[in-house]
This record gives sequence, C-alpha cells and structure tokens, in this order.
Amino acid sequence: MAADVEREDETSRSKSALAHALGAAAPPAPEATVSAAPGLSSDRRGYLLRRLLLGADVLALLGASTAVLAYGRFPTAGEGGPALHDVPLAVLGVFAWILLVRAHGLYHVGSRRVEHGVTEELGPILQLVTLASFLAFIALSVAGLASLTAGQCLVFWATALVLEAGLRCGVRSWARHREWYRVRTLIIGERVPTDAMLRKVRRHPEWGLDVIGCVDLSGAPGTRREVGSVTVVGCDADVLGLVRRMGADRVLLAWSARFTEERLELVRELCEAKVHVDLIPTWFELLGLRFEVHEMEGTPLLSVPLVQLSRSDAAFKRALDIGLASLALGVLSPLLALCALAIKLDSPGPILFRQRRIGRSDRCFRVLKFRSMFVDAECRKPEVARLNFHGGGEQTGMFKVRRDPRVTRVGRWLRSTSLDELPQLFNVLRGEMSLVGPRPLIENEDRQVGGHFRRRMTLSPGLTGLWQIHGRSDIAFDEMVGLDYLYVTSWSLWGDMKILLKTFSAVVRARGAY
Repeated sequence: MAADVEREDETSRSKSALAHALGAAAPPAPEATVSAAPGLSSDRRGYLLRRLLLGADVLALLGASTAVLAYGRFPTAGEGGPALHDVPLAVLGVFAWILLVRAHGLYHVGSRRVEHGVTEELGPILQLVTLASFLAFIALSVAGLASLTAGQCLVFWATALVLEAGLRCGVRSWARHREWYRVRTLIIGERVPTDAMLRKVRRHPEWGLDVIGCVDLSGAPGTRREVGSVTVVGCDADVLGLVRRMGADRVLLAWSARFTEERLELVRELCEAKVHVDLIPTWFELLGLRFEVHEMEGTPLLSVPLVQLSRSDAAFKRALDIGLASLALGVLSPLLALCALAIKLDSPGPILFRQRRIGRSDRCFRVLKFRSMFVDAECRKPEVARLNFHGGGEQTGMFKVRRDPRVTRVGRWLRSTSLDELPQLFNVLRGEMSLVGPRPLIENEDRQVGGHFRRRMTLSPGLTGLWQIHGRSDIAFDEMVGLDYLYVTSWSLWGDMKILLKTFSAVVRARGAY
C-alpha cells in the first residue's frame, strides 16, 4: 500500500513538472536532494550501483579464495614463501580481479542499458572466472609463490562462478527496490513509436524507469492527451529546454524520417548535458540484434548478416532440445504425476489438452498441455468473447481473458505457475517444437500473419521465447509477431540459453499468465 501511495505521489509530481515545463500554472518538480558528488548528480543510479557491484566482486574473490584454503592450504614453493593469505598477494589479486571485471565491461553497462541484468552477464562472468583461474595458476607457478593443484583450481573456479553471479544478482535485486534506482525518463518521438515504448516501459517496472512525460513530435504544439497516468504533449520546439526544466535523467528518442540536422544536433546537446540518450530506430525489424558496427575511414557502418540458420547451428539447437528436454522430463516426472492427479480429482475430463497448431514450414501438429479448463470451454467461447482484453472478439488477434470463468480451480494454479506447459516437452522430443522459438499459433492466428513476418515459420515453435519472457498475454498480437520475427532474424545459441534462464524469472513473476 505504501509503495502504491509513493508511486501515485511520483505520478502527480511528474504531471506537475510537465505542466510547469509547458508553461502551465503548476509548481515545478522538487529538486533532487542527492549531494553533488562527482558523477552522482548526472548518474545517481550508475554511481551507486557500480560501487555495490565492486563490493560484490571483491566478496566473490575473497569467498573463492577462502574456499580454496578450506579445501587445502597452498603448498609454498620454498620455505618462507608467501601464502594465499599474505596481504600483498591478496591486494594484488583483488586489484587484478577488478581490472578483469572492468575490462569485461561489467560495471558501467548498467548506466548504458536499463534492461541489463545478471542473465546478460553470465557469458562474460564465465569468461572472467575461467581466465582468472588460468592466470592465477600460471602466475603463481611461474613466480614460484605457490603450486596449485587441479582440485584447488576447480574449487576456485566453481566457487567464484557461483558467488560472482549470485552476489551480483542479489545486489541488482536489492537495488531495484531503492528509490535511487529510479530514473526520471522522458519519451520523445512521433505518436506510434512513442506510445509503443511507453507500453513496454509500463510492462517492466524492474527497468526502474519513471516516465515523467512523453513528447509527441507529430502533435500540434499545446495539445495534450493522457495514456494511463502519463501525459503526452504535442511539442516541436525547444526539446532540450523541456528536458532541463523537467530534470530528466534519460531520454528515449524515437528516430523518424523527420530527423533533420536540428534533431541530430539535439542528440549531441543532450549527450553534452550528461543526459542518457537511447535512440529507437525504425529499422530494427530488418537488422534485428545481430548487426555488426564498424567504420570505414570514420564513417560508421552497420553490416547486416544473412538471416539463415546453418546446418551446424540447427544441429546444435536440436541437440540442446533433446538433451535438456530429456533431463527435464526425468527430473520433473514426480511433478508431472502430481499435476495429472490434481486435474483428475478437480474436474471430469481428460488430463491432457490437445490443440491443432501451425509449426515449422506450415506443418500442423497437436500441441500437448495439461487441461486447465472445463471440457465444454470451446462451446462457451462465444459467451466470453466480449471479455477478450486484446479486442477483436474471437477472430482478430489473440483470444485472452483475465479471470476466465471457463478455467478450473486447479487450472488457474497451473496457468499462474506455467505448469500447464510442461507436457510440451514431449512435443520437443518428437521434433514438433523446440525449447526456444516463436510462439506456436493456432490456425486463426496464423492466417493473420503475412509478409516478411512469415519468416517465423523457418524455425520450430518454442516452449518459451521472447513473447513469454517479456509479458506473455499482456503483449498485443502485433507486438508478439514482431518479437518472433526479431528472434528468427537474431538467433544465436547463447541467445537461446539467455531466454531459458530468463524464463525462470518470468515464471516466478507470473506476469501475463492468465
């Protein structure tokens, strides 16, 4: 309740700041009370987060070193030689550790990317810990300071990996609930991309973005409208002054064909004013996330790779599906049996629900799910069509109903925990689905997908994917199709691993699970 009141106060302050910036008779937003320490006034969140992460990294190193000592003390190379706990050696180790973390870009990335989390850091952390273990083994052996055994190296590597990821995750989780983590954000652009970005930000409070207003560059000056609790004004003049008067820390700027030299100058001025700027390109659907940035005599170039899955990539992806799906079925078999028993005792009807879906290369298959509705749910669909919160009734977009009366008591629990999806592991083993991929569509939804978005059919539909980790049913049909296209054009094996890891947090949050 206190958090809700605080958020309402922040909303009212934001509206007052926006009205004041536009010249209305309203008091300005209160000035920040944070002391003007170097680097703190312009990047309070990054300033504090970097120091917390630094402390977590040092604790991870000390914890890993302690684990090695507990496993077995280093045998020194000669009598009187320094041991692991000697102060100079420990200081040197901590300093080298921090340099490695800094070289991997794991401190300042939080300032540049608001959605950055531990999942994106797992790859660099794995490289960092492996490199640190190897360098420690070489340096100590060559310098004659100590002789590490294979067991000690393995203990250091495993402990450092777990502590580094775990402590950083704990720090970020704690920080997201602090007031200093919030970033005053202004969204600027034409109406369509601005409204789309506002919806995304509101779906993800964990990003820590407090939208204090939106500027619609396509709207007439002086006009205003409300999107939820955020005021959107039409304005095409003195954007920099507006940003300064509102005290925005970050600007999300939607690129458009109307970006003239004046708009480019605005970006430069915002950067010089120490305001974080994120440009939202209109061509991201073509480039995806795999483009390569380089330059030719100072001219920046974006090289777009061929959108094609090689045979080796397809083989690796299939091997990952078979291995992880088999392991999951073996580990989760008691849970599957418990779910089946609960469904049978709760309501009459079959345990499994089979539905016709469109798979890779337009091939149809029967998706398997635990039954979460009464057996007459399909007959009752017209009764609840008006409750479809995506609009369009039964024919257009996705059919999603919050608190659907056709869902059984056990089915509601299965859906909120996503356990109803587990039987799809059998679809994965049969090759009809993949662990990660585009959302499997029913025939009516598939008929609504056209043009270049049909490329989603080049990969097998997934048990999870970008749609599932970014909000599931809360995401509109058009956005879901765009996410699927982005996945297909940006596929990578490491990207699949990150999506699988993010799926666990998405299941815990249960956002969009109806």
